[in-house]
Amino acid sequence: MTASLPLWPVYIDDFFGALLMIALALAAFIYARRLSRLDPENALWVYIFWFCTALVILAVSRGVGHILRFLLVLSGHNAAWEFLSPYSGGLNTLAFTAVAVLTFYYHSMQRVIARVQADARSLNRAHDALTELNQTLEQRVEERTMELRLSEQKFRHLFEGSKDMIFFCDSQAGITDINDAGVQLLGFKNTAEVIGRSLKSFFVDQEQCDRYFRILNDQGHVKEFEIEFSRRDNSRLYLMITTSAIHDDSGTIQSCEAIAKDLTRFKEVTDQLIQSENMASVGQLAAGVAHEINTPLGIILGYTQLLEEDFAGQPEVFDTLRTVEKQTKICKRIVADLLKFSRNTAEWVKKATDINTCLNEVLSIVEHSLNMDHIYVQRSLASGLPRVLVDRERLRQVLVNIINNAHHAIGVEGIIGIWTSYDPKFQEVEIVIGDTGCGIPAKTIGRIFDPFFTTKGVGKGTGLGLSVSFGIIKDHNGSLEAFSPPRQQQFLEAGMHTTFHIRLPTRPEGDHNA
Repeated sequence: MTASLPLWPVYIDDFFGALLMIALALAAFIYARRLSRLDPENALWVYIFWFCTALVILAVSRGVGHILRFLLVLSGHNAAWEFLSPYSGGLNTLAFTAVAVLTFYYHSMQRVIARVQADARSLNRAHDALTELNQTLEQRVEERTMELRLSEQKFRHLFEGSKDMIFFCDSQAGITDINDAGVQLLGFKNTAEVIGRSLKSFFVDQEQCDRYFRILNDQGHVKEFEIEFSRRDNSRLYLMITTSAIHDDSGTIQSCEAIAKDLTRFKEVTDQLIQSENMASVGQLAAGVAHEINTPLGIILGYTQLLEEDFAGQPEVFDTLRTVEKQTKICKRIVADLLKFSRNTAEWVKKATDINTCLNEVLSIVEHSLNMDHIYVQRSLASGLPRVLVDRERLRQVLVNIINNAHHAIGVEGIIGIWTSYDPKFQEVEIVIGDTGCGIPAKTIGRIFDPFFTTKGVGKGTGLGLSVSFGIIKDHNGSLEAFSPPRQQQFLEAGMHTTFHIRLPTRPEGDHNA
């Protein structure tokens, strides 16, 4: 009979090993479950949780099967165990298969985890970048705001400080903004009076206006375009304007910006230079013509007067001769004016003269005839004027000529205003003679100093008076200008429609001739 080893140690080990396996599997499951709850987004912890779940199922199915077998067999219930045994084995197989599948899936899970970790690192870097951007965003915004503020200040300083006119217009040519220099050039007091006005309303020439806007629409800009504007007081303003159009995305003009330089004084000086050159040429011609005509006229006048003595008893012939004499004397007066115009008739005698005294002397002569036509003289003579080195007779001739022209412009009932002042900046004495007459048309005022140009009727003027006056003042190194209407507010308020401005330099230092 063969001896056999006892199996109870194996049964005990199998029994308690099954219990231990269940306990360890449950412990691992609980720990994995805790980890997955702490970090639900962590794929590794999720994988370990499900792996531990499969191990619990395997441990329970196998452990419980072993324990039931011992309990049922030892208690004599073999039939019950034989009934449950297939189910226990099948459950073991399913649990084992699940563990095997999860084990094989670990490699793929590693790739998923690596990808998730890479995405996490990328997200961390993006988070760090956003954090840095958020930390510096406020500083960057502040720096950019400061740059924009400085840029706006520079533009505003240029806009407000420029002596040229700078303005903006909308798509309908309405002025939306303009600097102070532009407001003053247009003759207004403040910006509010200009904003909203149409730019077209300032153009003097409608054809020039149409051409300006046609170029702006066709080319999108206008460069150095010379225009003539009308100020608030209807005086003329000559500008050279450069304009740029601002378009929207569709190419339609939404607004425009422009800068304009004042050419008024430049044009006036240019016209004076042209006038001076013309008068110099005409003066030379006039001198030659006057000398050539003067001698024959003297002979005609002399023989006519002799014939008058011979035919004194024949009224018809005598009247005819008197007519010849009268017309000959008119010709001689024209020749005398020509000689004065050419400034070759007599030597000049310049002396230091008080302008106010000279004016009062002239007014004492002409004021009586002015009062007869109800024309009154309004004086505003500055005291303490420095003396001016002039030829008194020729200056009186200029003053009489201008006052007589004012008399003719008024006709009957009006005012002639006379002002004197001193400009210390240019060291010049200014005489202003204004009148409330009919004024000078804009198309005529540029020609009034031309030789032989007159608006008076036939026989009432030779057209040389203002030309001679212009030449006399020029030879005194001064200037003679006419404005209709006047440019300065004080003359407009006094009711003047035309003003003549005579500017004479003060006498040289050290000249004490009386």
